Amino acid sequence: MEIVPLSDAVGAEIRGVDLRETLTTEMLDQIEAAFHDYAIVVLRDQDITLEQQKTFALHFGELGSRARPGKKPNELDEYGEHVMLVTNVRENGKAIGSLPDGEMTFHADTAYFEFPSKATMLYAMELPSWGGNTLFSNGYAAAEHLPEDMKRRLEGKKAMQVYEYGTTLKTKEKYDRENFPYYAHPIFRKHPATGRSALFVSELMTEEIVGMSKEESDEILAQLFEHQKQSEFVYEHEWKVGDLVMWDNRCTNHARTDFPRDERRMLRRLTIQDTTPVVEGAVPYTQAAAE
Repeated sequence: MEIVPLSDAVGAEIRGVDLRETLTTEMLDQIEAAFHDYAIVVLRDQDITLEQQKTFALHFGELGSRARPGKKPNELDEYGEHVMLVTNVRENGKAIGSLPDGEMTFHADTAYFEFPSKATMLYAMELPSWGGNTLFSNGYAAAEHLPEDMKRRLEGKKAMQVYEYGTTLKTKEKYDRENFPYYAHPIFRKHPATGRSALFVSELMTEEIVGMSKEESDEILAQLFEHQKQSEFVYEHEWKVGDLVMWDNRCTNHARTDFPRDERRMLRRLTIQDTTPVVEGAVPYTQAAAE
């Protein structure tokens, strides 16, 4: 096994692993360590079934459910409770999966729940001739490189996370909290495994900083959203068929670039559940704090 950084910003490629084979405990430990060190791991040239993808995912925790409020697991499609197809493929004019078309704004999966997904695992099956890339922003680095006065201003603050399912771009100021879940998380959210604090806001899902006036909250969030997008914090993944990418939703945000709507794109998604309580009062790393 070889672990190769993908960029200066975030992520690593893991080489020499075939997910059709039984992985040793040592190999799995190395992959998990890389996941914690780099927040994103990529395994290329995989040719795996759904069951093989599930077997790999289960090494890192319980599979997360994609059942939403008001929909029972047995009312989902043939793939069941745990599997989401991220695809623009349509049958009889109806999309067979989720999030079919166009670009998608930066977000962390299921941030609107008390326990956001620990990880998302996406496997590329069909891809268009261009586009549909995934951009990943390093929440640790974004937090650490905020101006010191901004860190002090946001210390102990929470941000409200809300999301209306199926939305890829935020086209209105507020979502419908009566019909969709929401949860206020610390803006600096401490990672339960690494102990590092990440900037835990996103343009798609964060509506307000709790306890601030609307004007102040809007102004600060706009600054944070632009801060997260800086190239020094972002890795852009250009997908190839057979890529399996697993990322940590507790310390990264991700977005999607546009792609041709008349070309097929299909990726198979699993999530891994997290049940670790949030540590309150976390602050981002600074050199002064370390000294």
